[in-house]
Amino acid sequence: MTTSLVATSPLDAAAPALDTFGRSKPVRVLIALRISYLTDESTSLERQLYDARDYIGKKIAQGLNWVEVGVARDAHVSATKQSPFERAELGHWINERAPEFDLILFWKLDRFIRKVMDMQDMLRWADDHGNKAFASITEPIFDMTGPFRHVIISLFSALAEMEASNTSMRVKSFRESVREQQRWPGGMPAYGFEVYKGEDAAAYLRQNPYQVKVIREIVSRLLDKKDPATPAEMADELNARKEPTPRGTRPSKRIEDSGREYKWSAAGIRKMLKSEALMGWKMESRPVPGKKYYETIPVIDQSGNKIRMAEPIFDDEEWATLQAHLTERSFSVSSPTNVTPFLDVILCGYCKGKMRLHVSRRQKRDGTQVEYPKFRCVSPRMVDGRTRYGCEDQVSWEPGRLLATFEHHLMVQFGDLEVEERIYVVGEDNETRMREIEELVPVIMTDMEPGRRYGTALMRPQAEKMLDKLNAEYESLGKVPTGDRWEYRSLGKTWRQLWETADVPELEKLMRKNGVQFLCYKDSFELFIPERLKV
Repeated sequence: MTTSLVATSPLDAAAPALDTFGRSKPVRVLIALRISYLTDESTSLERQLYDARDYIGKKIAQGLNWVEVGVARDAHVSATKQSPFERAELGHWINERAPEFDLILFWKLDRFIRKVMDMQDMLRWADDHGNKAFASITEPIFDMTGPFRHVIISLFSALAEMEASNTSMRVKSFRESVREQQRWPGGMPAYGFEVYKGEDAAAYLRQNPYQVKVIREIVSRLLDKKDPATPAEMADELNARKEPTPRGTRPSKRIEDSGREYKWSAAGIRKMLKSEALMGWKMESRPVPGKKYYETIPVIDQSGNKIRMAEPIFDDEEWATLQAHLTERSFSVSSPTNVTPFLDVILCGYCKGKMRLHVSRRQKRDGTQVEYPKFRCVSPRMVDGRTRYGCEDQVSWEPGRLLATFEHHLMVQFGDLEVEERIYVVGEDNETRMREIEELVPVIMTDMEPGRRYGTALMRPQAEKMLDKLNAEYESLGKVPTGDRWEYRSLGKTWRQLWETADVPELEKLMRKNGVQFLCYKDSFELFIPERLKV
């Protein structure tokens, strides 16, 4: 069953608001586009945008004053994993540019949202920000203009979430049912193997002769006693002869369309050769406790045995020799992006690229491990046909010194200033009252003529006071902002006090929100900061 929502916007049925001259105010429309993968032409971003603009054109033809004010384009984004607030472009409009639009127009509910809690958060946000509206292009059958529109939206959001959950459950159920069988559950097999259909029409794995030949060539060169090659040298050689990488054997449409190519790397070769998948074992991914990444390990059945999917590429002795060689020469470099503090704030001063926290680890002969943490530029560049990370003016800093310097510069400029909270203010409709005053003044002035109501010496002062009062009111209303806007109010504490009590993720979010940039050079720093910081 395909479940869908739609919203006929409350702005369709309500009486149009009028400006000072009696014209209908425009409905400012933000078009929200989303897609998980750029492979489905039927719901591509281009198709969604075309349909959205066509929809707006039809509303205009019906006499509605709809105006497109922007497009939030989010590709490779899962609606079940990221709420609208967290998406790069739509989140920016919602969090920073809310006063600039009245209605969010999306192609279909599942392009906009898939979780009930996310929809409820959006409805609360809409109420708090001037009753923003939502509209669907392809689902116009539900009337959302009445008092129960939130109930209807939440109901169909629940059904959409159930559909997404059922799809995920079906996939997980199938994989669990074949987990302890030799059948292939789906996905891309390890390099060196290929999928084939058995007599029972089920999927199985077998060796790919050509890829096995490449793997054995790599291992032979690495283990050559007279002139051993390094993984980096092998990567250069494979790239030079245009050998397809493991991922390059099945490139994504996004990579193909971009014109980019997959490249062999030393780290990729090490990772491939250390995987037990080469021994034909069935593998599965599981989360690493306390981390945000996964590890791939052999599947263990209920009897405590590994499950072999295909003939191994190496025998046990060859495998042991290879692993001993890789361990002996191990030198790992990790780039834990999830733990790099102030990732979008601390930047390379030369190329304005990100500075990531890298931890190099070297294993000593006694088995102990030494770590070398540092912040360094990670801007990609091509060198001799290979991707290198770090601009030509590469700069790196010891983490403790860099973070302390950043804090010092920030506190010097803003430490003693009060923290301001940004709040959304719905503009008041003063235009109606101003229009009334404009109509009243000529009437009163006419009544001040001889023979009229205020035409006598006794009544004229009363009329003049009335005119003075209306004039003062008119000037006062003219000075009050009428549109939705952001305003700021003090929280009663300084930025130094906030810095001392808040945790790093909260401070990092505040710095990104305010557009703070800390540029690092080889022997100096620059702090770029807006005129006012806000919460």
